[in-house]
Amino acid sequence: MIDTHFKYSNFGIMPTIFGVPTYTIFVGLGIIAGILYYLAGAEKGRSKSRGAIEIVSAALIFGVIGSKIPLLIEGGDLKTIIFGKSILGGLIGGMLGVMLIKRIMKIKTKMGNIIAPSAALGMSIGRLGCFFNGCCFGKPASWGVDFGDGILRYPTQLFEAAFHLTAFFILHQLKFKVKKPGILFKYYVLSYFVFRFFIEFIRENPIYYLGLTLYQLICIAGIIFVVSIMIINNKKEGALNGR
Repeated sequence: MIDTHFKYSNFGIMPTIFGVPTYTIFVGLGIIAGILYYLAGAEKGRSKSRGAIEIVSAALIFGVIGSKIPLLIEGGDLKTIIFGKSILGGLIGGMLGVMLIKRIMKIKTKMGNIIAPSAALGMSIGRLGCFFNGCCFGKPASWGVDFGDGILRYPTQLFEAAFHLTAFFILHQLKFKVKKPGILFKYYVLSYFVFRFFIEFIRENPIYYLGLTLYQLICIAGIIFVVSIMIINNKKEGALNGR
């Protein structure tokens, strides 16, 4: 099974298709679509250079590790930690993994402009799995979707799918137009942190601290982290150009 998300036992628009969990199906389709798009983009952009495999591998491995951290903080049980994941934690973990492997192996290749639309495409498809599975649901509303308890709720999964799909089309148009290597992934992650911070207000997640959910706090930390990296990189590039 390709991961799972927490949901109430009676929740789900279409929990399975021919006995296979729809979440697994759509996450799998998202991964396949993202990889195929990346390979096509890498071939067209001639980005299959030294370090490409290492960078993608580090992003995936550390992304999985990072996706478990919020679940540990929340005190989830062993099954939840093993099979569950947090997209926010995964994005941060993936970024840290790429930074680490590039530093260790002294890799100069920057692939963020191709990885960004690939990730956005995969995310948009994967979130449909959340919708059919009945996880990541929104708060009760005067309109929305009944996921199984007779209460209309905001379809926040579809809102997120729409965000990622929109991001994909924008990033697809920009990936070979921007002059700064790797900048699109930072923009994508930063925009998602901002989007996720605000959509958390209508998602069914418990308040963790200062009136905010754990994921809103992670968003704030993520925004600070990405902006700091961008500022540091700009200063380094400015210093080099000034020589």
